[in-house]
Amino acid sequence: MTNRPGATSRTRNGTLPLGILMLAVTVAACGTPIPALDPAPAAPPAQPVSAVPKVARPLDASKYVADPCASLTAAQQEAFNVTSSRVNSDGRGSGCIWKLGDGSTSTGVSYLTSVDTGLGNLYALNDIGWWDRGYFEPTEVGGYPAVFVDLTDLRAQGDCGVAVALSDRLFFDVSMRTAKGNDVCVGAGNVAEAILHTITERA
Repeated sequence: MTNRPGATSRTRNGTLPLGILMLAVTVAACGTPIPALDPAPAAPPAQPVSAVPKVARPLDASKYVADPCASLTAAQQEAFNVTSSRVNSDGRGSGCIWKLGDGSTSTGVSYLTSVDTGLGNLYALNDIGWWDRGYFEPTEVGGYPAVFVDLTDLRAQGDCGVAVALSDRLFFDVSMRTAKGNDVCVGAGNVAEAILHTITERA
């Protein structure tokens, strides 16, 4: 389950929280690209000063790295009211963007294959103040280490990002964009948990 200060749980009896504020949520996806430490804007520590949570049960997400739009099953896409999807990959990794409902809300997933230090990269950036004008809030999604993170804090305007560790070397990032006034981070966390469920069950 995704935990965040001020967020309420959407799970019950182990059921996946697939109905995420869908009344007003329509995500357009994107999120600010997360930089790799090499090269970095300043000389970062060789290892993050902060303790980086270890992944106790690493997952193999290679099939979803190769086909990121399969990260949400057909049933999950129906539950989220996905109306279109497109691959959004580049040299940093692979990704997919889904539009929800009338298209005013979108969400997306990115597998950052160019970053081989997993969440440790985000923690190291935090140690040098990279997220100081945004947010960096460690959490957990489905029992896996995660971080709500972005360079700019636009959560009140309906934009939120969360990174979830799949192993100590790989994480995926979910971004969601919707109308202001919704708890967009609950929505992003629920999409992340659904993706994690897909990888866990179908790896």
